[in-house]
Formats: sequence, C-alpha cells, structure tokens
Amino acid sequence: MKVLYITMDGFDTASPNNQMAEQLIDGFLKLGHSVHLIQSERKHEYDKLPKTLVDREGLTSNTLPRKIIDKSNFVKRYLDEVKYAFQMIPYARKHRNCDVIFLQSCPTVFFQEALLKLFVRKPILYNVYDVWPGQTKSLNINKLVYAGMDLLSRLVYRMSSAVVVLSEDMVEACAKAGCPREKLRVVPPWYDDRREYDIEWENNRFVEKFGIPRDKFYVQFAGSIGLQFNWRTMLEVAKLLREEPDVVIQIVGDGCVKEQFVEAVREQGLSNVEFYPLQPVDMVPDVYSVGDICLIPLRREVIYTGTPSKMPILLACGKAIVSSVEKDSLYAAMVDRDDLGICVEIDNAEELASAIKELHGDSSRLVHLRGHGRAYARKNLSRTVCVKKMADVLADIADGGGSR
Repeated sequence: MKVLYITMDGFDTASPNNQMAEQLIDGFLKLGHSVHLIQSERKHEYDKLPKTLVDREGLTSNTLPRKIIDKSNFVKRYLDEVKYAFQMIPYARKHRNCDVIFLQSCPTVFFQEALLKLFVRKPILYNVYDVWPGQTKSLNINKLVYAGMDLLSRLVYRMSSAVVVLSEDMVEACAKAGCPREKLRVVPPWYDDRREYDIEWENNRFVEKFGIPRDKFYVQFAGSIGLQFNWRTMLEVAKLLREEPDVVIQIVGDGCVKEQFVEAVREQGLSNVEFYPLQPVDMVPDVYSVGDICLIPLRREVIYTGTPSKMPILLACGKAIVSSVEKDSLYAAMVDRDDLGICVEIDNAEELASAIKELHGDSSRLVHLRGHGRAYARKNLSRTVCVKKMADVLADIADGGGSR
C-alpha cells in the first residue's frame, strides 16, 4: 500500500504530533507499506527527519519552508496555514498514484482536504487529535467565528473516507458535530514499546538531575500547564493535603497558567508543592517513573473532545492514575470497567484529595494498579498494536471500505 502522509508541522519544529508521526511512519514502513511525507519547516530546531527515518527504504519526502509567526497573531497564522495548503498540492499531485492519504488535523484542514479531493482524488483518512472547534465554544469566542469553524469541520467530515479519533467520547462529539458514525474509527493513543519504561530510582535521570529524595510519597502532574490544566482544583488539593508530612505534589512542565499557579502556591505558603521545568522528550519515562500517583486533572468539557494521551505511558511506567474528569464521560466508564485507576468528579478537590489519601494508605491497591496497568498497556495500548490498527483503517478505505 502506498500512503501519502500530510502534516502541517514538520519534524524540525517541536510539536506534540511529531512523536506520533515518527512512530506511524516507522510502523507503516515495517509493515511493508511505502510512505511519501509532505511536511513544512519553520524553526529548524531539529533535523528534517528523525534518525529513525533517515535513508529508510520506502520513504520519500518533501519539506516546504514556512515563516515563523507569533502565536498571538491568529489571522496571520491562519492565512499562512491556508497558503501552505495550496503550496503542498503540486507535490501531492506528483504522488497521485498513492492508494490512500493520511491527513493530520489542523485548524485549516478544510483547505487541505478540499484541494486533495479536487486534485488527487484518493480516499482520505482524517486523523483527529482534538475535536475542532469542539471545546473552543466554552472559551467564549465570537459566535460567527465559531459558526464558521463548525461549518468547515462538518464539510471536512463529509469529504473524509474515514475519521480516526482517540476515544469513544470523541466518537460522540464528532457524531454530534455532523460526522456520519459509519466513518468513525477509534485508535487510542499509545506508548512507544521500542523504549524502556518504569525506570529504577537508582538509574533515574530526573532524580539525579534535581536531587529528589526517595523518602516521600510523590503525587505528580507532568505536562502542559495550560488552559486544559485545572490548576485551581490542584491548589485546593494541596491545601487539603498540607498536613500530610510525606506527601509531595510535583508539578513538572510549563504553560500559560503556570505563573498564576506558582504565585498562588507562594501566597498560600504551601511547602508541599514543588515545581520543575519542562523536561526533554527523551526524559519522559524518567519523570513519570518518580510519581507514586500520577494525576490527570482536566478542565470542564475537555474529556469529551479529546483524551489524555499520556495515559498509555503512565500505565507502561506502572503508575497509579487518578483522573479528575466528568464522571458521566465514557473515559470514566472505561477506567472503572478496565480497572485502570480512579476517576473523581471534576472540580471536586475534596474527592481528589480523598482518593490520594486512600491510595497512600493502601499499598496493596497501589501494587495491583501498577501491575494491572502495565499488562493492560502491553495488550491494548502499545505502538505495535495501535499502528497496526491505523494501517488496517488505511487499507480498508483504500479497498473501498469507507465513503469517498
């Protein structure tokens, strides 16, 4: 099978999609498929291709230059992305002999898909990481802007042969947004089973880098401290746990609300919260391995239009997971059904603190969750398993199994 793989951001620029793209392309090649990649380059922070993809048989690529535009200038960024959609079409047309197109989601995906349907005319798998415009409605954006984005997203769903999402909650969100259910497929986020996880304390680079003592019980959040992170609830949890002498809350990462969080902790005099900067991607297993409990504290409605992509890695690291999400979500139902941790009602600091205390005092439950989580991740959430699922969807629509 010949796959035309199109993404907005390139490997040279830091992006949360890069790890997924590398693992998918590597996996497709190992399964015997050929891939032509069309990507952009802007910041030149990294090489055009990761080392794992350099000189690989069956892989060719085009890399198109783009400008660096300040994130605050939405209009210029949007127009630049639209321009990229037109720029990539001549390269896509040269690979019209492909069997199927893999199209990574982005705010201007409508223009890419419309042009591909017009000039390449091959089945398109639209890969969705966040349902767009989805939760932006709760951010009080202009109603006309939202309506325009909603219309474009509905058209994209109609043009796609298949739409791959990360969770059953996202299936429901896309269906409500106008995507025909027969087009929707679930391929969950995964962990890279080419790597070692659950790093021993003595060999842990994060521990060594910051001199972290072993005699504490660490409740950890590591990731983006941005709009999806419920820092106010975390502040209340820290206040409720301040009398637990050996419980330490670790916050690892950066983001637009971190400064507010740090200042609030300082004002409250909370010595049980420790902040660490964002760590390099290759240190992620070391970071997660330090936590006795790892938290997923989300803002309202996020779970319906996205899914915690860190969950597979946390399970592979053998971590007990406590999620703060809406309990009526399908994510919460899955966690309960498959015994993958504890879900507490969103914004409920008392319930979240109680769950932490419960696990802190129940070592047998912690041991069970760690072992069960590892086994579940190996069986269901590894790169090997999930890339094969994605390849199967591509093969299905290439053979006419999706709507064209």
